[in-house]
Amino acid sequence: MSNTQYAVCHLQRGSGNDSGMSCHIERKDAKGKKYVPANADAKRTSQNRELLTFPDGVANRTEAIQHRINTAGLRRKVSKNQTKAIRIMLTGTHEQMMKIANDGKLGSWIDVNLKWLKETFGDENLVSCVLHMDEKTPHLHATVVPIVTGERIRRKREGEKKYETKSGPRLSADDVMRRTKLHEYQNSYAKAMKPFGLQRGIVGSTAKHQANSEYYKQQMNRYEEDIAKLQADIEQAKEGRSTVLSWFGKGDLAKAKKELANKDEQIAKLKNQIKILMAEKSQLQEKHKADIEQLRNGYQKEIDKAIHRAETAERQFKEKDAIIDRQRKQISLLDRKANPQRYSLSSGAELVRINVSNYRNPSLHIWTRVGDELFENIKFQIDYDVAQRHFNGQITDEEFVNAVFDPQEQVNEIQAQLLGAAFTLAFGGPAEVHVGTGTGGSSSDLPWNDNVAKKHTSIKRR
Repeated sequence: MSNTQYAVCHLQRGSGNDSGMSCHIERKDAKGKKYVPANADAKRTSQNRELLTFPDGVANRTEAIQHRINTAGLRRKVSKNQTKAIRIMLTGTHEQMMKIANDGKLGSWIDVNLKWLKETFGDENLVSCVLHMDEKTPHLHATVVPIVTGERIRRKREGEKKYETKSGPRLSADDVMRRTKLHEYQNSYAKAMKPFGLQRGIVGSTAKHQANSEYYKQQMNRYEEDIAKLQADIEQAKEGRSTVLSWFGKGDLAKAKKELANKDEQIAKLKNQIKILMAEKSQLQEKHKADIEQLRNGYQKEIDKAIHRAETAERQFKEKDAIIDRQRKQISLLDRKANPQRYSLSSGAELVRINVSNYRNPSLHIWTRVGDELFENIKFQIDYDVAQRHFNGQITDEEFVNAVFDPQEQVNEIQAQLLGAAFTLAFGGPAEVHVGTGTGGSSSDLPWNDNVAKKHTSIKRR
């Protein structure tokens, strides 16, 4: 068994409703017919199991994905090309995973994996997690629906104004699969797997390592062949020495001594050559071990550098965003001073909040304040797409509200009384004021349908 045992965490986008992968993961097709792939042992398929309980009315993984999307409260329609599910394969080096299973720790390993998945991607987003025991190495197939609630990164970069219509849950695989987040997943997963003897995997190409390993094997074989050949030469030299020793009995003493010395010298040289080769072989082994370690360390350093670069870029990006935001605020402040009329309601009230809801029956909500008096009014049947074009920075929110609501629709009775003479001046003189109750509005010249139910309370001011 190798010394280093790695944790494996692999994320991949699903295609469509990912039903094709459901067949492999659940070992059955859409009709419930048993399916066992070629690399699986059919005798052990019964040991596979779904680790999560599906909601009522949900029969399988594919339905669980759609159920999460249907119940997430998404405000935008899910397009056909959107990623609905992310597949996550979790396991470790074969030897260590078998040790975990044989030591009776597989249940604990599964519990830690489920805890990590829920904390990382959200309990409700984890819709399926299947244990496979019928392949070579025990592993998990987790399924996550990429529902997020944070601000859109794209909009933040473009500096577009963020309205409440864009908030709430979103289906966004891009957010979940961002490069910086993938590094975070690897780090946090490795931390969770540490108690099980698994450490962070090495990211990078193994081609160079494989080439070095092949060269090392060739060199080691060559050393072993050379050493074996030298040992054979020594045996042959020893046989020759025995022959020389037999000459002593034949009386040729001078010749025997000379030949014996030559054989002893030859054997000594051969042994010395073997000693040198053995030392070189040992050096090669140590060098190979050091090269492997350096290769691993090199990969890890590159990973750390990449993470550092990403973190630095993100920090610089945030700093630039802060500068841009300050500049925008300064521009807005200067514009307010230079063009105060663009930031005033025709009624004289203060605009507190504006919201265009993107529902089947869209409506425009406004909240105004006069003193401590807050008022909400709604205009129904607003064409959402047309209304949105008025949020492109060309007109202010106050100008937009003035275009949709008449002055008397912007305030209630108490606010109108508080405004007093100022409110009268906004109309150019005394007027009969129609004050909205929060359920309707009057006609507008803007291009949206205004077939609304009008419900007003009238107050007369002279």
